[in-house]
Amino acid sequence: MAIQKKVDVVTVGAGWTAAIFAQILTEGGYNVLSIEQGPMRWANPDFKHNHDPLRYHIRHAMMVNLGRETWSWRPNPKAPTLPMRQYGSFNPGQGVGGAAIHWSGMNWRFLESDFNYRTHYIERYGENKLPAGNRIQDWPVTYKELEPYYDRFEYDIGVSGQTGNLNGVILEGGNPFEAPRSRPYPLPPLEVTIPSVIYADACRELGYHPFPQPAGILSQAYQDRWGNVRSGCLYCGFCTRYGCEVDAKSMPVNTHIPPALRTGRYEIRAHSKVIRVNLGPGGRATGVTYIDEQGQEQEQPADVVLLSGFTFTNVRMLLLSRSDDHPNGIGNDQGLVGKNYTYQHWHGVSTGLFEGRRFNLYMGNTSTQNVIFDFQADVFDHSDLDFVGGGMLFSTLGERDPLASVGSLPVTDEGGKNWGQGWKDYLRQNWDSVATIVFQGESLPYEDQFLDLDPVYKAADGQPLLRLTFDWHQNDYNMYRFIAQRADEIMKQMGPTRQKTTKELDPYNIHKYQSTHPTGGAIMGTDPGNSVTNKYGQVWDTPNVFVTGAALYPQNPGVNPTGTLAPLAYMAAEAIRDRFFRNPDRILV
Repeated sequence: MAIQKKVDVVTVGAGWTAAIFAQILTEGGYNVLSIEQGPMRWANPDFKHNHDPLRYHIRHAMMVNLGRETWSWRPNPKAPTLPMRQYGSFNPGQGVGGAAIHWSGMNWRFLESDFNYRTHYIERYGENKLPAGNRIQDWPVTYKELEPYYDRFEYDIGVSGQTGNLNGVILEGGNPFEAPRSRPYPLPPLEVTIPSVIYADACRELGYHPFPQPAGILSQAYQDRWGNVRSGCLYCGFCTRYGCEVDAKSMPVNTHIPPALRTGRYEIRAHSKVIRVNLGPGGRATGVTYIDEQGQEQEQPADVVLLSGFTFTNVRMLLLSRSDDHPNGIGNDQGLVGKNYTYQHWHGVSTGLFEGRRFNLYMGNTSTQNVIFDFQADVFDHSDLDFVGGGMLFSTLGERDPLASVGSLPVTDEGGKNWGQGWKDYLRQNWDSVATIVFQGESLPYEDQFLDLDPVYKAADGQPLLRLTFDWHQNDYNMYRFIAQRADEIMKQMGPTRQKTTKELDPYNIHKYQSTHPTGGAIMGTDPGNSVTNKYGQVWDTPNVFVTGAALYPQNPGVNPTGTLAPLAYMAAEAIRDRFFRNPDRILV
């Protein structure tokens, strides 16, 4: 095994949080190396003319190769386990930029109550309101503490949106329920689809508060603080699961990585896979071991190891990295790695057929839509309801390509068949005349859902797969039933020719795609007794190992996680730069 030259910081993966750390730390004079299992990728030439739904949408060309590494799943601790052999839930990326290359651009701030979740619900409703067996807890960081970093990220990448709460003043047209922001969005919102206009009108008529989806996609040309100039969105219809050919979609490769590379202190080592964190005397990390592009094992020494991969990658790496000081893995001295695993609801709830209308849904992207927050979190009264939490409702997404949608037309012909000449004629007439209201909602942590190493199945590297133990709980079913009724009412108000609403939630199944938003497993907290890391992602029992991303979240709020994991990375990177290297043996406070 060859030993490489030591660096200040080595990151496992080269996604967005790694890029943020690289930009901030290299600017501060430190050397950073990112080890990435996938290829280098840039808009030109890699995303030129990538409009190939068979390759990218159906065959998941940008995703982790499940033939080499996957996950096993069981609904509860007593059920048998099987590996995931083809994509369903989750679309983790591989390659420089990570999943932020093929993300949809939906960019959110969490609500203030998301950060003090447990305290908020107990103070308002009493502890008995929380579901049985829950592991809900407050975050160790507040919205107020993160707000400057939210603002900085939004301006660094050029977020498009309509401000709803500017320093406590509610502005018309935006989200009236959002937490106060110190500056407006840097860019106006994207255009929205035709059904989303109909949806917004129906919501207003019912007394709700629609607003355009905030997006990490440029609505017009934008110059960032590093001098990069990017063009506005073309609404080409090839966005989610694709790289952006004109750099309108914000990605690490057109935001944080270029300025980091220009310092000369940042290196990305592609086609290389980290297999463990190396540990030395006293249980501190000394670097990582990885397999290079030629299949050779290499040792990379570093003062700091940053686990900046996908949620499952980070948790698995903690569990696999063992020594006499950490016999159960890094961060796991108190058995908390893998706890508080949660997922997220994403369901097409109510579908309407609008005969004779043409919506042009082959254009646009997932962010060209209107949203309501009237049933998000605790912005509505839960006193007489049999659940806690909520989520957002929106309609309707763009980028609907025939290859990915032709087999699942949501509203069938009169005979209820999805085959035969009648169905073909129906499909031809109505494929572009359908609108769907989608629910994206929060997921809570429970004692009987967690991540651990599978005792049977192994990956191509010979090490155990990560095992997921997860299913919906009664709170989920009750929440969905309530939200479905609201979606049904809104769809009726939209005036479709025919309507179908799924009023009951199906049991969770890993083989069905819902979102790429699993969270938890290496949660942040106030002390080693309730968490794996502190608020900076610094592992309590191994202080020179840091974790980034959604693995840190104690529970999963009802919106996409990207807009918050980036501000957390800003805060942690600055703490490492300004304080950790001065005294690397202490926990940051």
